Amino acid sequence: MAATYDVGTKAWQPDATEGWVASEVEQKNIDGDKVTLVFQLANGETKSIETTLAAIADGKDPKLPPLMNPTMLEASDDLTNLSHLNEPAVLQAIKLRYAQKEIYTYSGIVLIATNPFARVDSLYVPGMVQIYAGKQRQTQAPHLFAIAEEAFADMLRDGRNQTIVVSGESGAGKTVSAKYIMRYFAT
Repeated sequence: MAATYDVGTKAWQPDATEGWVASEVEQKNIDGDKVTLVFQLANGETKSIETTLAAIADGKDPKLPPLMNPTMLEASDDLTNLSHLNEPAVLQAIKLRYAQKEIYTYSGIVLIATNPFARVDSLYVPGMVQIYAGKQRQTQAPHLFAIAEEAFADMLRDGRNQTIVVSGESGAGKTVSAKYIMRYFAT
C-alpha cells in the first residue's frame, strides 16, 4: 500500500545533529501531476519537497521521507510489528525501549541487546531464569534467557544441536551475554 502523504501524515526527516527528526505534513499542494509537500519539523523548521503524484503512488521517490509508526507501535518489543520498517523507525523503537530501561528488543528471531552502560543484575537473578524456563519465546518479554530457552527446547524436541550467535562490536558485552546464556543452561 503506497503512502499518500496527506496533511497530518507523520514522517522522519534527516537531521545533521539528531540523525532523524519527526515531522508532519502541514500542506499538500497539487498542480496537475506536480505535488509540493510542506513538512513542519519537530525542531521548529519547515521543509518543502517537490514530487509528483506518480512518485507518491509508487513510493519510490528517494526525496520522500520515511514514514513514522503510530505511537502505539513506536516502542514495540519486536521490530517486525512496526507498520513502517525503516531506519529511523527501528532506531526510534530501540531508543524508546532503552529509555524505558528495556535493553532487549526482538527483530523476528534475532535478539538485539543495547549496552545499558550500568549494572542490571536484576535481569539475571535465579528468579528470572524461572520466569523463562519452559516458556515459549513469544509469551515473554525479550531476553537472553528466552533465546536460550528456545534453543534448549528445540534441541530436546528435534534432537539436533542448536547454535546461538552472539555478535557485536568490541566492548559491547558479548562475553557477558554468553556467560548469562551458559548460566541459564546450567540452571
